[in-house]
Amino acid sequence: MSGTYLVFGGVGFVGRNLVTYLVNSETVSHVVVVDKVPPAMAWLNEEHKAAFDSDKVTFKSCNLVNASNFSRITELGLTFDYCINLAGESKYGLSKEVYDERVFQISANCANFANEQKVKMYVEVSTAQVYGTSGKLSTEDSKTSPKFDFDASKLKAEKNLEQIPGLNYIIVRPVCVYGPGDRIGCIMSQLVIGSVYNYLQETMRLIWSKAISLNTVHVEDLCLAIVHLLTAGESGEVYNIVDEGDTSIDMIVKCISQVFEIKYEYLGTAMSALAQLSLQDIANDVNEKHMVPWSEMCVRDQIENTPLSPFVYPCQLENVNIKASGDKLMKTGFVLKNPILSEECLKGILDGYVKQRLFPTPGPKGK
Repeated sequence: MSGTYLVFGGVGFVGRNLVTYLVNSETVSHVVVVDKVPPAMAWLNEEHKAAFDSDKVTFKSCNLVNASNFSRITELGLTFDYCINLAGESKYGLSKEVYDERVFQISANCANFANEQKVKMYVEVSTAQVYGTSGKLSTEDSKTSPKFDFDASKLKAEKNLEQIPGLNYIIVRPVCVYGPGDRIGCIMSQLVIGSVYNYLQETMRLIWSKAISLNTVHVEDLCLAIVHLLTAGESGEVYNIVDEGDTSIDMIVKCISQVFEIKYEYLGTAMSALAQLSLQDIANDVNEKHMVPWSEMCVRDQIENTPLSPFVYPCQLENVNIKASGDKLMKTGFVLKNPILSEECLKGILDGYVKQRLFPTPGPKGK
């Protein structure tokens, strides 16, 4: 879509992929990226680095919690056609107050600024977890019931958009996003943990049920959908972003086991239910088992620093059952490039990080 773009949080996982897509589009004239993390400190791969080095890109370092900092953007003297908000805290295990400040308040500031700029369309990137984690198929009209504080802040940010007179906006709710540049998502975490079991040559044991749904979408398709909806979507509407795979925990683990040639097994319903009662203890045990081998792998490959880690928070071990319908998006004429999660795609993500020397080359201990 032609024009000038303003991307908040453009250095993050989804942001760097969106910026790269926009830069490579012949119709995009300029992209202003606003983030508190400079690109030089963000572990960008070569493709993403090239995008941020493009003459089409202007980067502004800015803490978006403080509305007065937005003056750094107006100083550029540019007008914007489209604005996409990908900013906000994404770390696990923080307090409600932190998420309200770093998710809701940032969203409110970004939306107000976009409205002042009179953009043609503002896109708020939320999450399908606002529907809750019951595993029921959720459409955009389904009841929302966020389980975690992060998701509650995202929903609060969504509702705030209705209170901004004159703002043309769209809300997208992606499910579990994966792809190059991911560091802390469910699939990336499982890739790191899978490599540990490959190193230890042990069977990976899981406390979840194999029937749990965890629908997915590749980051490329999320970026394409965002740009597609700038004109194909309707202002004020919500769109789920989900692939066609109806992905489950078992499908994810099976792909990872194939990538690393490891075995896996589930503890069973009774043991899984018992484990849910003491997630902090389980997390402590899991981290104790995984962190030392991961460190050994990094030392073996002379990797001195990496943003990747097998460390898990208790909330990551909870039964998160996410199943969403993407029919509404498909009816706008959108076509997925990555319709299902595949072993080949996960290998590509892994190989990319190995090439960056951020992920140790897979291989058993002692080899």
